[in-house]
Amino acid sequence: MTSNVWSLPNCLATTQTPSRSSSQLVRDANKHHTPSRAPHNFQPSPFTHEFIQSLENKFAIEILQERATKLEEKVRVQMNGTDIEPLSLLEFIDDIERLGLSFKFEEEINKVLLKIVSIENFEDRTGKSLHETALLFGILRRHGFDVSEDIFRSFKDEEGKFKAEISNDVEGMLSLYEASYLSLEGESVWEANAFSRTHLMNLMKEGLMDAKMVEKVRHLLEGLPYHRSCCRLMARQYVNTYDKIEPHNLLLLELAKLDFDMEQSSHQNELKELSRWWLDMGLSRKLKFARDRLVELYVWSLAIVPEPQFAICHKELTKVGQLVTVLDDVYDIYGTLDELELFTDAIERWNVNSINTLPDNLVLCFLAIYNTVNGMAYDIFKERGIKCLPYLTKAWSDLCKAYLQEAKWFYNKIIPPFNEFLQNARISITGVVVLTHSYFLVSKDITEQVLHSIANLHDLLSSSFTILRLTDDLGTSTDEIERGDTSNSIVSYIHETSVPEEKAREYFKTLIDKEWKNLNKYLVMDSIFPKSLVQVAINFARSGHYIYHYGDGFGRQNNILKSRIESVLVYPF
Repeated sequence: MTSNVWSLPNCLATTQTPSRSSSQLVRDANKHHTPSRAPHNFQPSPFTHEFIQSLENKFAIEILQERATKLEEKVRVQMNGTDIEPLSLLEFIDDIERLGLSFKFEEEINKVLLKIVSIENFEDRTGKSLHETALLFGILRRHGFDVSEDIFRSFKDEEGKFKAEISNDVEGMLSLYEASYLSLEGESVWEANAFSRTHLMNLMKEGLMDAKMVEKVRHLLEGLPYHRSCCRLMARQYVNTYDKIEPHNLLLLELAKLDFDMEQSSHQNELKELSRWWLDMGLSRKLKFARDRLVELYVWSLAIVPEPQFAICHKELTKVGQLVTVLDDVYDIYGTLDELELFTDAIERWNVNSINTLPDNLVLCFLAIYNTVNGMAYDIFKERGIKCLPYLTKAWSDLCKAYLQEAKWFYNKIIPPFNEFLQNARISITGVVVLTHSYFLVSKDITEQVLHSIANLHDLLSSSFTILRLTDDLGTSTDEIERGDTSNSIVSYIHETSVPEEKAREYFKTLIDKEWKNLNKYLVMDSIFPKSLVQVAINFARSGHYIYHYGDGFGRQNNILKSRIESVLVYPF
């Protein structure tokens, strides 16, 4: 394995290959190559590079930052006030989180929660209000406090079932519904999910809510619970809702809008830089079959690592995502099986001499990955003294092997058993590549134990990757079944069990719920993983819901996802 770093931005600009000139590679890449599999009819991204470069935010950032700093101090004063009621304080914290501001007040929020749990028998003091109890349960669990589900015992009967009389408390039922998504395996609080959903739907049907509450309930039940949402990306939507709530905190509202506009300006600048990188790379001009999803992938990076202090991670994950997308299309629709085996071997060897065995367009793809990953490893070593290249290349090699396995199944017309397919799919969903890169970019302390656990699909990561795989397949299976593609877990499950597609879909939803319960335990338990990486793993799972909740938001654009992306990147307050 070599650790050479071949310079970018143009992957061929300074590359000296052993036996062929760079100019010859570019000329050869223009030769006709018929895709080996039927095209997927992917729609082009609605976000062109001309559109990206046209983005402009005319705010005076320095002035906005000065005002935001003053507002932050005022919010801290309010949080530290001694006269604020416990319920009001919890609602204040909940609003801070939903407005996308929690990263600014992590220390203050943690102090408040520590103060609450330090009160003797605090769980007994919350039993008067279902709304307050459920809100406290959810906030504590999200922030890593191992609060017991016994906190709900005063709302249950002697048999441990939730009492029927609480079903008319709409606000309480909404909070209970949200809290149920933080349950762990084996906890009875999960029963609150069906209980609260059923009663909320009945209350709507019976006309027992006002119009605003009906809208709030319908939005929650038809959309995603907060815990499974990409919180920072959905902040814009909550700001619009919060503006209509009476009363609302004017300081929080102004701060949320200022922060959003400043972050949007930063996002636009980062995206313009990434657009130039991708166009200079030249792959999109040479590999016409491959998807260009730069904007979508940038927003995906924000879903996985939303904090603004990790701007470098946003850019690097976007690069990784775009290269993985091209790689996916190479294995799915371009390469023959023989070519893909050669390419997989080249990635595993990570030696530039391997390009002599590859077709010309695959040479371009190999060098793009080789140069980009080596460049990232170089930057990490330069800044932090960490030798990460062997771990990065191992992750890419494992990904290519998983893609190759799926290609072999396709070419040999094999539909593998469901569990066999899913085992491979946990790798092909790109989680190991993303988490390995993210670990080096967001974690302060790097350990061999964590790196080994990532590479070997630790239980935490297995659940995260499974959720994204299953949400992806739920969103894309209809199109894939129509074109005869077997690289889908639903196809595999139906083939193995002979159940109707709708039954398979219901089963997959129960699997997703089960994996979420497993993920949730890592919020409240000590593990080998730093909290920052646990959060990345959870966000990776959330990104599947964000992209695929309303269908295939990646291969086939839908208006809902397009509108969400525009709200994050285009339209300021």
